[in-house]
Amino acid sequence: MPWCREAIRLNEVGTSIPRVAVVISTWDGNPSDYIFSLVDSLNRYNAGVPYDLYLCANGESYRLPQNLSNIFKKLLVRENTGFNLGAWDYAWRILPQYDNYLFMQDDCYIKKNNWLKDFIQCFNSIEKCGLVGEYLNKSWDMPWTELTGSDSKKKVSKKKRERAEFYIETLRKWGIPKSETASHLTSVVHFASRKILEEVDGYIITNDYNEAIAAEIAFSKKIQNKGYEIVQIGKRRHSRIGHRQWMSDGFFSRLANSIKKRTGLLTNIEKRSNPYGD
Repeated sequence: MPWCREAIRLNEVGTSIPRVAVVISTWDGNPSDYIFSLVDSLNRYNAGVPYDLYLCANGESYRLPQNLSNIFKKLLVRENTGFNLGAWDYAWRILPQYDNYLFMQDDCYIKKNNWLKDFIQCFNSIEKCGLVGEYLNKSWDMPWTELTGSDSKKKVSKKKRERAEFYIETLRKWGIPKSETASHLTSVVHFASRKILEEVDGYIITNDYNEAIAAEIAFSKKIQNKGYEIVQIGKRRHSRIGHRQWMSDGFFSRLANSIKKRTGLLTNIEKRSNPYGD
């Protein structure tokens, strides 16, 4: 699995830092504690390089909490279309003055100092790097023939086989070669240059949830089809920027997640046995 071994080693090397926009996507239905938690983590950890912070909100009724009004360089509000990819695509097109963009969802949180500097140095240290993210989805990092069950060496669930066939057909419909494998970076955190975004014409926007997952795969494929690498920044997923859904895959994180799941299961059992919840 491609991951960036150079990010930490290059951390002390003096380099010319290009202009960077950090774009957070949100929508008017998300709890406000998401953005408060993310901003708190942004204040807690030093990015290592200067950047401009933008919030791009899906939904014209979105209102920024008043005590966050001075945090962002600008609030971008748009129609509620395209999920987070719609917000990201809108932002890079309306902000042409930047060399690089780091996109993240509002339910992310920063985990360590120099988080942004690491993304920049990872991107610049790998020849023909087109995209850096936090998680190269392991469960889909395999040949399409295995995922569709046409390679009989590996058993695949009916649900996964149907999903793979849908993604293949959707990529074909969009005119995007699927390549040999389904490898792709999850669209929770993406770092790319304006040059790359222009070359692949940004993200595909769709309002269908299943097609939106296909669009996540499609963005990585468009970049790979141009001869560029897609790279996970750390050996473990979500090493710099965490996410509520995706925990780090280290031992202690897996243990904590296991406990969390078992606790949730017990809680659900208790709720079913006591419908009044007391």
